Amino acid sequence: MELKDKIYFEEPIRDRFYNGYSEYETVILQYDGKTDWITMRNLFKLVKPAERLVAKEEDIWLKNISEEMLVLGRNGFERIHEIIRRVVYEPLLTIETQTKKTTVSASHQIPIKRDAEELLLRANELKEGDIVCVIENDGSTRDESIKAIYEDKKEYLSVYGMITESGGAAISGIFQKSY
Repeated sequence: MELKDKIYFEEPIRDRFYNGYSEYETVILQYDGKTDWITMRNLFKLVKPAERLVAKEEDIWLKNISEEMLVLGRNGFERIHEIIRRVVYEPLLTIETQTKKTTVSASHQIPIKRDAEELLLRANELKEGDIVCVIENDGSTRDESIKAIYEDKKEYLSVYGMITESGGAAISGIFQKSY
């Protein structure tokens, strides 16, 4: 039996750790007097405390952040409290707007507007035409519609997430739920 066949999610784990950004997704980070783009993978490596295993069968690793690290979110820069890495055994979906593109796990939550209603949906529930919040480098925001959603063919991949003050961040320029 392969590890992916043993994966199960108890409610406490499922509620907190199902989101995930591809390791190649980027955030705008303020750290050590500098502001720049960084991939989620490199952000995880940058954080100094050793990672600790949170859930063995779900392969979830966590780092607590004691340093002042800020990421750009919907309301400006905000502190990152923890960063998480895990392996997913689910489809990865690429979501494109007119100007941005992001790849996330199928169960990843993204706030959208649909028919003038604000919803928080998993990536696999999104449709072309749904509206997402796009965040520019200067922090300005605007709404853009999703023009394409397609599946990445990888069977598994390490994905990353973070716990921020507001529970969200601009991931590759699209506002997404963190945890």
